[in-house]
Amino acid sequence: MDGPIKPLPVLYEMLSMITKTWTVMNDLQESFNNITTFDFMLEELQQAVDANDTQKIVDTTAALNAFYPVYTSNFDRKFKEAWNVVVVKGETNE
Repeated sequence: MDGPIKPLPVLYEMLSMITKTWTVMNDLQESFNNITTFDFMLEELQQAVDANDTQKIVDTTAALNAFYPVYTSNFDRKFKEAWNVVVVKGETNE
């Protein structure tokens, strides 16, 4: 065998940290992926502008304005969670 065998609690802690890191980074990615909703709504808005469809312009703009704070709040929360797990806790484990 190469090197000493690591005690089981140390291996468990390492696996737990890897799992937590993957989870928060995946959550962050999923949060960021919501930007495709913005892309879709902006395309809809552009079509409404091109067609001079005033009601659709108003509705789509309202939807964008309603979704934006929810999106940014979610992304900010997921970013902070990922930062705390990967950067802050990662530095303390080195």
